[in-house]
Amino acid sequence: MTLSDDIKAKIQAEYDSWKDKLWAGKTKEERQKLGQFATPPPLTIKMLEKFDSLDGNVLDPCLGAGNLIAAATIAGADPAKCYGIELDPVIHKVAQLRLAKLGVPPWHIKQGDALDPSSYEFEEDNVDDAKQFAVVAKVNSKEVKLLIVSKGKLIKEADFNKDTREKLKQIIMKLKTKGIKIVKIA
Repeated sequence: MTLSDDIKAKIQAEYDSWKDKLWAGKTKEERQKLGQFATPPPLTIKMLEKFDSLDGNVLDPCLGAGNLIAAATIAGADPAKCYGIELDPVIHKVAQLRLAKLGVPPWHIKQGDALDPSSYEFEEDNVDDAKQFAVVAKVNSKEVKLLIVSKGKLIKEADFNKDTREKLKQIIMKLKTKGIKIVKIA
């Protein structure tokens, strides 16, 4: 498949908006010791262009912060059919938050070892769960982010702090009464 210049530009722009957060505060030396290397947009684009289509499932067993899955969803992959496994627990949380913004259910982004067969046992989806969910993510000790996703699209994104946590609790209760799956990322 061939990606349009517009899609390529969107992949680059999404990457640029996350590039300062992708390594979860690790230095280049720390990343090298752990064998962590990024898949930059030009490489993800070349990888995607090797696909015949993006109609099926997309799995990245060495997910990192989610560059390939992010690019795939921007290029047209169904976010409900995207999966990833990341060994590093801190970068895993970054990937969950980043990909939730693109409609990928956070329970499709698993913290585990790609060499361990149990890491490929993903939670079964209820079709409705995959279409609508909310993510509550602790950004740091003072900030919490709320994302509401419906049918693979980010509907609402809001930031809360210690002064607005009561409002966040009310919103979460309202979402729960509507039967929307709530996922918490600590």
